[in-house]
Amino acid sequence: MKEIIRRQGLLIDNQKRTWEEAIGVCGRLMVSLGSVTREYTDAMVKAVHDMGPYIVIAPHIVLAHAAAGAYVINNDLVLTVFKEPVFFGSDNDPVHLMFGICAKEPGSHVELLQQLAEALEGEKIHSALINAATIDELYGLINRMEA
Repeated sequence: MKEIIRRQGLLIDNQKRTWEEAIGVCGRLMVSLGSVTREYTDAMVKAVHDMGPYIVIAPHIVLAHAAAGAYVINNDLVLTVFKEPVFFGSDNDPVHLMFGICAKEPGSHVELLQQLAEALEGEKIHSALINAATIDELYGLINRMEA
């Protein structure tokens, strides 16, 4: 099966965070991979300040992103698992899974989103991801390989 998220794009965070801090953690991961510039993280936070917690797309799940093109170096998808609950003020709070996505051009991330949707099918995968103890376990779960 095709790799949806590479090992370097996975992070487990054990700290208590505000939603702004959580987006910062996810954004720094994307910066460290060379996918975005630091300004992309600021744009993600600003989007939530401007439009509310629309990025909380399902119970426990955030799809953090900003506008395509601006500050994006490479299309990418990352996952940060927050062991401590993060609150956005959404009906789907608390959040534990933050997927960060970036796209160079509008629509260029559609394939990544389709792969992610397929990987997240089934009720048990969410709790398995939240409870994963290691990056290797996360990698196996999200890519549907043996951990």
